[in-house]
Amino acid sequence: MNKELTRSEIDDKYKWNLNSLYRNEEEFNNDKEKFIELIKETEDFKGKITTSSEVLYEFLNLQNQMEIILSNLYLYASCKRDEDISNTENQKRYNEINNINFMYDSKTSFIMPELLKTDYSIIEKYIEENDKLKEYEFDLKCIYRYQKYTLNESEEELLSNISDLQSKFENNFDLTLYSIIEYGTILDEFGNKVTLTNGNYSKYIRSKDRRVRKDAYFTRNKEIQKYVGLFAIDYEGNIKSDSIIAKKRGYKSSLDMYLYPDGVTEKIYDNLLNVAEKNKDKLYKYYSTIKDKLKLKDLETYDLAVPLIEESNKEYKPEKARELLIKALDVLGEEYITIIKKAFDENWIDFYPNKGKRSGYYETFSFKGNPLILANYNDDLNSVSSICHELGHAVHSYFSLKNNVSHQVIYRIFVAEVASLTNELLFSNYIINNSDDKNEKLSAINNILDIFSSNFFDTLLVGSLFEKTVHQKVYNGETLTEEEFNNIYEKIIKNSYGNIVKSNEYIKYGWSKIPHFYSSFYYYKYSIGISCACYISKRILNGDKEYLNKYLKFLKLGGSMMPQDELKMIDIDLSKEDVFNEAVNYFDNLIDEFNILYDTKK
Repeated sequence: MNKELTRSEIDDKYKWNLNSLYRNEEEFNNDKEKFIELIKETEDFKGKITTSSEVLYEFLNLQNQMEIILSNLYLYASCKRDEDISNTENQKRYNEINNINFMYDSKTSFIMPELLKTDYSIIEKYIEENDKLKEYEFDLKCIYRYQKYTLNESEEELLSNISDLQSKFENNFDLTLYSIIEYGTILDEFGNKVTLTNGNYSKYIRSKDRRVRKDAYFTRNKEIQKYVGLFAIDYEGNIKSDSIIAKKRGYKSSLDMYLYPDGVTEKIYDNLLNVAEKNKDKLYKYYSTIKDKLKLKDLETYDLAVPLIEESNKEYKPEKARELLIKALDVLGEEYITIIKKAFDENWIDFYPNKGKRSGYYETFSFKGNPLILANYNDDLNSVSSICHELGHAVHSYFSLKNNVSHQVIYRIFVAEVASLTNELLFSNYIINNSDDKNEKLSAINNILDIFSSNFFDTLLVGSLFEKTVHQKVYNGETLTEEEFNNIYEKIIKNSYGNIVKSNEYIKYGWSKIPHFYSSFYYYKYSIGISCACYISKRILNGDKEYLNKYLKFLKLGGSMMPQDELKMIDIDLSKEDVFNEAVNYFDNLIDEFNILYDTKK
């Protein structure tokens, strides 16, 4: 029986190196104690923050210093937790930092009300008379955008308590999905009994053996079904917290509250939903292609992730991935490639799954050390593409860290997926343009189609619409139970499947295993990312050096501008549908290209 490896059984060269954050627990604890002391210093500013330009500058510097330390502490604690969620020490450390963060929020709840009771004209005067404040000018403008939504000190403290609950809802979800649920066993393609986990599920749901992917789908969902009631209670609590905060602050909806930081209107959100809805025929065309190429009488949910082309038995160990990605991303220039090499050579990446490890892939960073990537690598070409995606985030983070003052390093999630998805499209196009193997070319086209389908159509027609629906219902005073979540999701996903993909008894539970739902209204940003990536990669591959320079400058902006203004730097205006329609047409043409090449004799 193939058992999942423990953390200690994996070679250290394939694990991320957290020593760039903290070399030992003593360093970690020293920073923790230092942060707690700085909270006390912050309290000394109560009632004084805006009494003079010098005091304001001292206060902003102190806050910046604290944000840096807290970011480092949180990153280390969360990365250690995600290495093995079942490890009680990791859980304890993570919970402790969350508690310290809650204490920080509670003790400093006076800051925003105190800042915002001062007229902005006074702040502008301070900036004019004190040159040192100029580096905080954009930050202060962003803060004062929230003036109409900021409450008094006691109310802010109450809302910070509610916000703290939300991290517990997410933690419960993570612990249950990644550690508590045991998903049972299946037989792999060779008849070997294997333990099914969140880490290896993506491997088996992509199996060319339909029996394997069907078993993986039904075995996993049968176990998840037992916990859906628990997930429903947890998720409704998360949504209700959003609703309470949104109403108290005066936002017209929870969606409005989450769009506001990025300067996005509900019109842009709804335009995206409408573009996806009116172009469903192109998604159905893709589904029909899957059904046709797999020679299936009926297309099932568990068929949608399987590659349409026979994958080779070639292994892509991390060393091979490094070599391939350097070639594929060379079009981005030497500066970019130097960072890609650093990521591999300095152990930024935690490659392989292990027992208790968080599933999936992500990139994260703080102000100390390197960007870090968590992966669940399977030594196949799809895994290389996933690493390529996260490296897009990592280079974006690295550029941001090197080119901005610390308080403007963190870029908005709104633009985060642009870099990662551009990387993936460039990687697949490299394979298409350089391989002599017809099947490899087809696999690369298939990869782009799959990326676009999941990041645009699945994101908008299913995830984003579901979020908008359930959040609005709770905001309007409705109580949502497990049955109502299931019914809403089932109706939405059946609409996205049309008459092509068959439904089954488990599709209605899909909402309960999507971690992005605990980062409210994060999901739709993938559709922004893939649409922009189509636009950017096309121009870079056409050899437009001027545009490439624009793109590299965009990656270095960090959080120094509002995200829509950053996108305008690379000629993308989200108030228009042009970029979205161009991306959908690219997807449509690529389906045709795939079918023509597939049907061409060797």
